Amino acid sequence: MRTFLAFLAIGSLFATVEEFLTVLVIRHDLASYLFTLFILFPVFLTFVWSSSRLLNLLIRGQAAQELAHFFTYGLVGLLIEWFLMGLAPWSNPNAHPAIMCIFQLGMFSFWATVAFAPRLFTNAQELSRKTGRAILKFYVPYFVLVYLISFLVPEQMRFVTVVSLVVFGYLTLNLFYLQYFRRLFSQSTTIHA
Repeated sequence: MRTFLAFLAIGSLFATVEEFLTVLVIRHDLASYLFTLFILFPVFLTFVWSSSRLLNLLIRGQAAQELAHFFTYGLVGLLIEWFLMGLAPWSNPNAHPAIMCIFQLGMFSFWATVAFAPRLFTNAQELSRKTGRAILKFYVPYFVLVYLISFLVPEQMRFVTVVSLVVFGYLTLNLFYLQYFRRLFSQSTTIHA
């Protein structure tokens, strides 16, 4: 139970950093923010926690399990954005394709982080802990800066500025995950050799 609560808290923390900015600071929508904080993300994270055991049973090897977890729940989150939030690639036919692609990758990265960071931080293995520390060394100062900027830019520039910075931040986290997966696969290859 303690691990589940830690998983829920960590995932909710990574989620609310973004949600506070995009829902409360930009849209001024307290009701939606509270809904995401107390209902949407706890339900999503409970689903991730419960179903990840099944995913682990279907896939052999820790490295493959970690990678499958990252992609599976990132895609589930993206489907939530598309079909519940209305932010599908086809929702704005006038959007530039490259910008839409970056936005979609950013949303995927956000949901993958919300689902994967708790798994990473609750894992006692040294590689997970090292990766978690590296993520925090980037994430905390970066998002402190994003928060400062979001309150300093004029209201009419806030949407583009904040969304761009949030997308960049979550896309950057993929570099840490890529390094983690590379090292994990390298370790599993060394063990089996």
